Amino acid sequence: MLVELGEETVVRLKRHAEPLVDNFDSVIARLLDSYETKVGRPSQETSVPDAKSRDFSAKSPPDLKHTKVLSVLLDGEWLPKPKATWNGLLAECVKRAVASVSDPGDIRSLITINYTAGKKEDEGYRYLPDTGVSIQGQDANAAWGATRHILLSLTLSAEVTFVWRNKNDAAFPGQVGRFILQNVDRSLQAVDSRKAPG
Repeated sequence: MLVELGEETVVRLKRHAEPLVDNFDSVIARLLDSYETKVGRPSQETSVPDAKSRDFSAKSPPDLKHTKVLSVLLDGEWLPKPKATWNGLLAECVKRAVASVSDPGDIRSLITINYTAGKKEDEGYRYLPDTGVSIQGQDANAAWGATRHILLSLTLSAEVTFVWRNKNDAAFPGQVGRFILQNVDRSLQAVDSRKAPG
C-alpha cells in the first residue's frame, strides 16, 4: 500500500525519529501508541483481545521486528504504560545497573549498547537524568538483548508480554508472546516453556 505524505508532515515526523533506528512506520506507530495511551483506543480496536499468549525463550528469542510491548513486570513492579516499551525497559534496567556499581569502570560489563557519560541527545541518544549517562536508542531485538544481559547479570526477574503487529515480515503476525525471567534461590533462570500456539 502506497501512502503519500505532505512535505511538512515528513519534516515533522523526522523530528520524532531516532537516527539509524526508526523508519516512517515505526515513528507513526509510536505516535499512535502515545496518542492512544492518552485518549484511549477506538472502540473497534481488536489488536489483542482473546489472543492466547505463547511463551518464548528469553535467551534464544524469536525475531522481535514489528513487536509492541504490552506490559512489563520488572522485579515485582509493573512499569507504567509510557515506560513499557523495549527502549523504556532497557532504560529502567540501565538505571538499576548504574546504581548497582560503586566503580564507574564496572558499568561497561553491564551496559552492552552505546552509551556515554553525561548528557547527549543527538544521534539517537537519550539522557537518563537519574544515572548521569546517555544511552543510544535500539531496535526491539538489540534492546531486548541488552536488557536481558542486565537482567541476568543483576539477577532481576522480569515478565514481558508483547505482540507482533500484523505485518507480512513479522515472525508471528498478530501473535502475543511472553518472556519470563525468574529469580529463583538468588539464581536467575530463563523460563523456556515453548507452548504451541493455540
